Amino acid sequence: MAIYCRNCGRPLADDARFCPGCGTPVYSPTPYPASVSRLVRPRAGRMIAGVCQGLANAYAWDVVWVRVITVLLAVFGGGAGLLAYIIFWIVMPEEPLMVPPPAPFEPPR
Repeated sequence: MAIYCRNCGRPLADDARFCPGCGTPVYSPTPYPASVSRLVRPRAGRMIAGVCQGLANAYAWDVVWVRVITVLLAVFGGGAGLLAYIIFWIVMPEEPLMVPPPAPFEPPR
């Protein structure tokens, strides 16, 4: 995927930290390295609170299977799935908002 400078529009290398043309810092869409998987409730792809989606993302599982197992545990496990879901809902932090840094202000001429 091509990445372009938000200031001057020049194409950037995938590992660039600054634009070679204007020196603007490059905004990284992921705040954490790709090798680190955190147990968080994502804001996208959630059904109720994002617990199953967060577990599936953290351990690279299929979210459908996590949801099916949770429902089966809630129905046939004596409420263990529901209790675990509520505990994870309380304990797991919500994913931080991905707000890009503000563009530099240029006064009108």
